[in-house]
Amino acid sequence: MNAPIISFDGVWKSYPRWPAGTRTLRAMLGRRMPGVVRGGEPHWALRDVSLHAGHGESIGLVGQNGAGKSTLLRLASGLSRPTRGALRLPDDTASVLSLGESFDLSLTGRENAHTAAAVAGMRREQIRAAMPRFLEFAELESFADSPMRTYSEGMKLRLAFGVVAQLRPAALLLDEVIAVGDARFQAKCMARIREMRDEGTTLVFASHGLDQVEEECDRAVWLQSGAVRAVGEAGAIVARYRDAMRSDTLDRTPAPDGDGVLELRRTRFGSQELTVEDVALRGADGATVEEVATGASLTVEFAVRNHGAPVREPIVTASVHRAEDGVVCYDLNSPSAGLSLGALADHAAVACTLERIDLEPGEYFVDVGVHDPDWTYAYDFHWRAYPLRVTGIAIGKGVARPPHHWARRG
Repeated sequence: MNAPIISFDGVWKSYPRWPAGTRTLRAMLGRRMPGVVRGGEPHWALRDVSLHAGHGESIGLVGQNGAGKSTLLRLASGLSRPTRGALRLPDDTASVLSLGESFDLSLTGRENAHTAAAVAGMRREQIRAAMPRFLEFAELESFADSPMRTYSEGMKLRLAFGVVAQLRPAALLLDEVIAVGDARFQAKCMARIREMRDEGTTLVFASHGLDQVEEECDRAVWLQSGAVRAVGEAGAIVARYRDAMRSDTLDRTPAPDGDGVLELRRTRFGSQELTVEDVALRGADGATVEEVATGASLTVEFAVRNHGAPVREPIVTASVHRAEDGVVCYDLNSPSAGLSLGALADHAAVACTLERIDLEPGEYFVDVGVHDPDWTYAYDFHWRAYPLRVTGIAIGKGVARPPHHWARRG
């Protein structure tokens, strides 16, 4: 790694832990407490975190909710101060988190973009010249003069990123902003981030999108309960995090309750708080199928049912793997496609359409699942339960058969 431009050295961050009911005015007066009430034992959101990032490096933060990812980024953004330790960042550090928090709901989108750019250090004439680019990138031109209170959370973050996209910061801090909008807008954000990295910007971002961390980051930091559990090459850390998720899923899976295609701890794993039901594989005509021709489309349909309290933003997945050796051919999930299930209280029907099954003929399995929003474990995962035969003429080795043609040149 080159000389670090971002440094966290032994950083701790605590917040007071208030006993239930002691923060209300009634409790203060009823117990004749003084005006300043002392909290209980502190809650340590970060514990002895050390992190260094070099010029142009990309660092991904992974871990479940409450692990400390957002706290770390808030400290880096200057929105809070560490309780212990020291941190250092360039003066021209940009953060979607800090820009988003500078928005005033009573002002218009245009006025808030002006404020956000000023917070980032741009001069008035620069802001005036860049305003069309802010709004164009965020795709909010028609909402520019609407008050911010009418914006969805996604629109707010799009506007914040629209401002950031026009900057040339030495460091860029992002907290889940890549999950905003549809897949097309996410791809546009990632393309701009790659350009900024090519120009030398150092990136630190928190994401539940493990594939994104693996593909886009040089290194990853796995935070757990406020401490660094592991740090290293992104692919290796993501693999360890996934292994831990699988182990946690197995630990939460109830004992087998009978025979059949779906049997707990054999072909079905997960806590069963949410369950996957009514799985169907459908061809292009909508009929259920057990085989498709190579190059044809396939739709995987299923329902997700909640058996308890509402669950926020569960993740649904569908994958295809080769039967003989388990090689994963396709691995798809709802966040990467921009699909949100919101707060699921009852049930939801979902469908994933693979527009082309470009696989060599053979035997495969389709796996489906629903996972908690942090990817720490599965609520319900069906493994090797739905066979799929791909038909056609075998033309070579390998798994995938991409659309292609041969031509003679000269």
